Amino acid sequence: MRRTRDDIIGDILEAIDSNINRISSIIKNVNLSASLAKKYLSMLTDDGLIQEVDGEYKLTEKGRKVLEHFRNMRRIELELATIIYEVRKELSANKKEDQVSHS
Repeated sequence: MRRTRDDIIGDILEAIDSNINRISSIIKNVNLSASLAKKYLSMLTDDGLIQEVDGEYKLTEKGRKVLEHFRNMRRIELELATIIYEVRKELSANKKEDQVSHS
């Protein structure tokens, strides 16, 4: 499954927060090409989410806040996926029960 722009940004922020903060480590950990990593790191720097200090990237206060939003968003997405799975499982079970009772 192809990652969205938000997924990539969240992955980069998570990596930097975990002290994976050199471009080569970010490329490897986040699974990006060098050109794409540079593009995203430049964008995140321009947006004030990260800063580069002596060849290492650090989260800014704004970056920490955005990372928290990403973490909340991912948690909610997981909860929603779980609910959808349970509903579909229940509907499937009900459909099978209906088929048995109509036989």
